[in-house]
Amino acid sequence: MDKLLQERLRAKLESSFDAEVQRKVDSFGGLLTRGAAVRLLCQEGGISTEEKILLKDARATLLPFSFSARVERVFPVQGFGGGARSVRLHISDAGGEATLVLWGEQVRLGEGLLAGDNIECSGAYARAGEIAIGRSGSPRRQGAGKAAQVASLREGVQNVEGVVEKAEGARTYRDRKSDEEKTMCPFTLSSGGRSCRAVWWSPPLGARLPRQGEAVVLENASFRDGELHLGRFSRVVVQGASAGSLSGEFSGIAFEGGKVALAIGAEKFALPESEALALLGIRQMQSAPARTLLIIKARSLEGKAVSYSAEGGRLLSLEAEA
Repeated sequence: MDKLLQERLRAKLESSFDAEVQRKVDSFGGLLTRGAAVRLLCQEGGISTEEKILLKDARATLLPFSFSARVERVFPVQGFGGGARSVRLHISDAGGEATLVLWGEQVRLGEGLLAGDNIECSGAYARAGEIAIGRSGSPRRQGAGKAAQVASLREGVQNVEGVVEKAEGARTYRDRKSDEEKTMCPFTLSSGGRSCRAVWWSPPLGARLPRQGEAVVLENASFRDGELHLGRFSRVVVQGASAGSLSGEFSGIAFEGGKVALAIGAEKFALPESEALALLGIRQMQSAPARTLLIIKARSLEGKAVSYSAEGGRLLSLEAEA
């Protein structure tokens, strides 16, 4: 790297290169090495001192670096106090694997990435066993992973693109093995002239459920017995907005006739307690009654704009607008 920096600096300083390097060494009382002097002059002159490295070498360098890698998995976005968000990516290159953490505005890129995409990052640094991108750095998508169409599906795990023909919203079921009540989200996906039933089993807490009319990519979906199945390592990445998506102000919650009534604008939707918990992204705890959790969540949404979809008077999805 030092040789490369010398070449870059020499090209800029031309005949004054040696004199400027010596002047920088002398300015530190002769305690500065020639390589360090070259690096300082590059930084002062706007010449990048970043080295492009393999992921396996990230922990050994104390300086910012750049790298290229393949996205293996995108984990769910995490939210923190004050609206801060982050997303972790499992990435790999010819030298090994690593975890990349994106923060702030970088999260938008992470949300749109798919397993199989290629990325190039600058301004990276290693921290606590992970890789982060500094404020002056940037992650960039270099190449997109491939997604199959429904018409060309083969058995196995793959990314699948299409349009949501029908969204049935969140439903609850009882797991035969654990006897626990869990959530499922069935919908119909169409592309390439064919349609297929898909089921997202136990979507992560707070995950955005598919909406009718949306163009999506199902990441890490398993195709078997003529159906698509999404599990704990799957994601639904929205590529295009739903024409049937509605918006309104969330105005409150009520409990009527054994059901939960959610009011959005002038609309009111009655649904079973278990479905209301799933739609509002609430994981029930034994220490707190479901009604209490629903009231707390509803109060946090009151007066706020929400996006939702409904069909035949049934609420299928609900999400607070950013």
